[in-house]
Amino acid sequence: MMPFAKSALVGIATAALALSGAACRRPAPKKDKPLPQAPPTASTEPLATPSAEPDEDGAPAGSAAPAGTAAPAGSGALAGASGGGGNTKKRKPRTGARFLIDGPEQPIAIGGAATVYSKGVIWRLSGNAAQVTLFGPDGPAHGPSEPERARKWPRGRVAVAEDASGVMHTYWIEGSGLVRSALDAEGKLGAPEVVANDAVPGTSPSALRTGGRDAVAYLAAPNARNAERHGRLWVEGGGVLDLSPEGSGATSISLVPVGEGQVIAMWLDARSAMTPVHARRFEIREKTTALAADDVVFVGGPPEGYPELVGARAGNSAAGLLPLSTDKGFALHDILVDWNGKAKIKTLDYPNGMDTAPVAAAPACGETIVVYARPEAKEPGSPQVLEIATLGGSGAIEAQEVAAYPGQVLELHAAAADANTVWVVYTAGTKSFAMRLGCGGKVTAPATPKGK
Repeated sequence: MMPFAKSALVGIATAALALSGAACRRPAPKKDKPLPQAPPTASTEPLATPSAEPDEDGAPAGSAAPAGTAAPAGSGALAGASGGGGNTKKRKPRTGARFLIDGPEQPIAIGGAATVYSKGVIWRLSGNAAQVTLFGPDGPAHGPSEPERARKWPRGRVAVAEDASGVMHTYWIEGSGLVRSALDAEGKLGAPEVVANDAVPGTSPSALRTGGRDAVAYLAAPNARNAERHGRLWVEGGGVLDLSPEGSGATSISLVPVGEGQVIAMWLDARSAMTPVHARRFEIREKTTALAADDVVFVGGPPEGYPELVGARAGNSAAGLLPLSTDKGFALHDILVDWNGKAKIKTLDYPNGMDTAPVAAAPACGETIVVYARPEAKEPGSPQVLEIATLGGSGAIEAQEVAAYPGQVLELHAAAADANTVWVVYTAGTKSFAMRLGCGGKVTAPATPKGK
């Protein structure tokens, strides 16, 4: 594991923000050049008998994301940044805690729905465009700095599908199109291609790469079959298929790999009176996609605000992380679903409720690391903290330590750069910050999933 920098996120306060080769921007498609249309709907087969159970040892909770070059967290000061939020107090990495924490110090961008992947950060821009900033010797390169982003930024995130071979694709929603672009190691985005054209504008897809093919779940607009916005799945080389049963809706969706070619899709169907969570197992086979039946694995009470479900791998199961009100108050729920469709529910109580309660998770250090915003105290209006937790074998959410005191968190995302490093990017107020988490006193060797 690369040693941590003694001084993380070193600012260059007098430098103007510049986009170099590590910050590549793809412009919006021109109106006079329409994007190609999506392929027809795919056929499926029932997932009656999976070819194999996911291997617990082959891809543990801390199995690495595709290998990237981890660097000490850091950045220069964001020139011309306006607006408040975030802890900018300089500090050295903590070495006596469960995890090593580098940063945050200076902001790296203004606003933003950011997606962290193994080699950098992808920022959504207005006008259906994106900017890629790579990790460098001093941390992530600067992101977008346009002053108008302090007032409004796109909320739909980019999804990245990548594997250990280095193949990477991005997916996002442009209008009603699910758009795919190649992403190279230098952060350059390729020509866009529409792979589905019935997406709900402004939403965020979920993507992964398994068995040499991409799979992308997205929220689809109502149609003749389903009057609700609902979950659909696009499989590379296999077309589009339905995840939500007829008459069932979806408001947030996530894909979790649990073995080679084996995936559990989880989605939230938030309604005014209740919050059901669905799970559906599927297996990407050579010529088809095998789908299990839809399972309702959890039903919560009325939602506060606009909750989102975040999926993460925990051993050979999928963990759906959902902040939601309870009979006693407010809690982060872990809805743990195994390959047989059986579910366990665990909760971690918050001091008070939150309208926006961001959560992120990534595998590293041999376990699943969860980062979430919560109120610091039970009093109304209490400032928020960013806390680190891990997922236990039974699904229990085990709080470890507070990592930052940002005041209020609006956006949050995390991903593993290697088996021992997780990058976290969050937006506090109008500015975005980066933070690096490393293994405290232990190093995990990269694991190769065995799957089938």
